[in-house]
Amino acid sequence: MKKLLQNNLFLSLLSGLLLLLSWTELSIGWIMLFSFVPILQILHNQLKSKSQLAGIYLFLYSLLSFFIWNASSTWWIMYASLPGCLATILIPSFLMAFVIYFVYLTFKQSGKRIGYLGFVCFWIAYEYLLIHSQLSWPWSILGYVFENNTSLIQWYEFTGTFGGSVWILCVNLLLFEIIQLFQNSSTKTKIRGYIIGLAVFLLIPIGYSIIRFYTYKEKAAPIKVVIIQPNIDPYNEKFSIPVSEQTQIITDLAQKNAANIPDYFIAPETAIPNGFYESQANNEYSIKHIKNFLKDYPNSCFIIGATTRIKYTNPNKYTTSCYINKKDKTAYDIFNSSIQISPNGNLQFYHKSKLLPGVETMPFPKITHFFTKKITQLGGINGTHGIQKEREVFTNNKNEFKPGVAICYESVYGEFIGEFVSAGANVIFIITNDGWWKDTPGYKRHMSYSKIRAIETRRSIARSANTGISGIINQKGEIINSIGWWKRGTIYGTLNANSHITFYVKYGDFIARMCLMIAAIIIAMFMLSKILVFLKREKL
Repeated sequence: MKKLLQNNLFLSLLSGLLLLLSWTELSIGWIMLFSFVPILQILHNQLKSKSQLAGIYLFLYSLLSFFIWNASSTWWIMYASLPGCLATILIPSFLMAFVIYFVYLTFKQSGKRIGYLGFVCFWIAYEYLLIHSQLSWPWSILGYVFENNTSLIQWYEFTGTFGGSVWILCVNLLLFEIIQLFQNSSTKTKIRGYIIGLAVFLLIPIGYSIIRFYTYKEKAAPIKVVIIQPNIDPYNEKFSIPVSEQTQIITDLAQKNAANIPDYFIAPETAIPNGFYESQANNEYSIKHIKNFLKDYPNSCFIIGATTRIKYTNPNKYTTSCYINKKDKTAYDIFNSSIQISPNGNLQFYHKSKLLPGVETMPFPKITHFFTKKITQLGGINGTHGIQKEREVFTNNKNEFKPGVAICYESVYGEFIGEFVSAGANVIFIITNDGWWKDTPGYKRHMSYSKIRAIETRRSIARSANTGISGIINQKGEIINSIGWWKRGTIYGTLNANSHITFYVKYGDFIARMCLMIAAIIIAMFMLSKILVFLKREKL
C-alpha cells in the first residue's frame, strides 16, 4: 500500500511537471500530448485498488498535478490582484480534479469505453462551461498550448481551440493504451494497430497544417495602419499625468508615421481614462484634439480606447450594471469602450462585452457586492461595467474596410471574436493595456493568443497595447512586425482585408457543444442507473 501511494505521488508530481513545461515560453507545447498519461496511470491504479477511499485519493493526486500547472501558468496575476490570482489557481485546479473523479466514477459504472469517452467529453464540457460562467477564465484551455507553434495548428480554422483540446486528450489516451499493451505483453498485432492509429491521429492534422501554412495565400486588400504604443505606466502615470498630456503623447507618436497617410491610426485600451459621458463626447478635450489632428488626414480614421459613461434619466432604461443616484433619480453605466473618430467628425462607439471577472464585473453580485468598492483600479478600469449584447464593426464612407475592435480580455475568446467577423469585420484590431501584469509571461501569452484568433478567422490583426506587445499578425498567425515590452513607439504596416467566412466562424465551438451534450447523457445514464439500483433495493 505504501509503495502504491509513493508511486501515485511520483506520477502526480510528474504530470504536474509535464503540464508546467508544456505551458512555458519555450515553444514545447507538444509535451502536453503526453502530460496526462501519468494521471491516467493513477486512475488505472485506483480502479484496481480495493480501498473505499480510492476515488478520494485520485482526486487529491489530480489536484496536486493541476495545482502545480495552474500556479506555474497564472502566478503573474498576483501583480494585479492577489485574491484574483488565488481564484484563478484554486478554482480551476479543483474543477479539473473533479473532472478526473467523475471519469473514475464513469469507469466504475460503465467500463473503459464509456470511461474514455467521459474523459474527453467531461474535460471539454468543463472548459466550455467555465468560459461561459460568471467566473469565466479561458486562459488554460488545452488547445491554447500550441500558441507558439502556429504552423502546426492551421486546422483551427475548422475546429478552434476546443479541437486542439480534443486532439491532446485523445493522443494522451492512445499513448496510455499503448503503454498498457506493452506492460500486459499484448500481441504484436494489437500493439501495432494502436501505434498506427496514433501515427495517423498525429500526422493527418500536422501534415495538413504544414501544407496549409506554406500554401495559404492572403486575400490582397491592403489596409495601411499606424499602431501606437504610448507606454504610459498604468500604476504610476495613468492617474497623475493629465489626460490632455496623455492624448498629446499619442498624437505626437501618430505624427511620426502620418506622412504615410494610413487608413487607420490605432491607440490602446483606456487611452482616454477620465470617464466622460458619450452624449458630451464632442466637448471632450481628447476627442476635440484628435479631430483637430485628423484635419490633415482627410482619409484616415482614429481608433482609440476610452472609459465612457451613458446617463439614464428614465428608470425604465436602468440596467443591472448601472449606478443609481437616488437623489436626482438618474443613473449611469460605465463602459470600457473603443471609439472610431472619422475625418468628418462622426463618432462610433463599441462597448467591451467580455468583462474581466473581479475587475470589470463581480461574479455572483448578490454575494460579492460588498467587495466592489475595494477593487484595485487597473489602468482606468474598476467596478462593475456595462456591456452591449451584439458585436458591431466600425464603418467608413471613405473605404470598404470594416474593423472589428476587440478590447483586451475579449481577444481570448475564439467564438466571441468570430461574432465580429459574422457582423462583417474583414480585419480585426485588438486594443489592450497589459501593463498591470508587469514583465511576466502574462502579456506575452495574451499576444500569442491573438495569433490563434488570426488562424480561426483568417483575419489580419493589428494590436495596440499600451505597454506592449503591439504588432501586426497575418492571417496565418505569424507576427510580421512588433514593438517589445515597455517601449514607446509606433508601427506603420499593411494588413490584408478578407471577407471569406471560415468553417469555425460559421459554426463556432460546435465541438465543445457536442462534448457537453455527450457528457450530459453520460451523467444522466449514471444517475438513472443509481436511481434504478436504489428502487430495486427498496423493493427488496
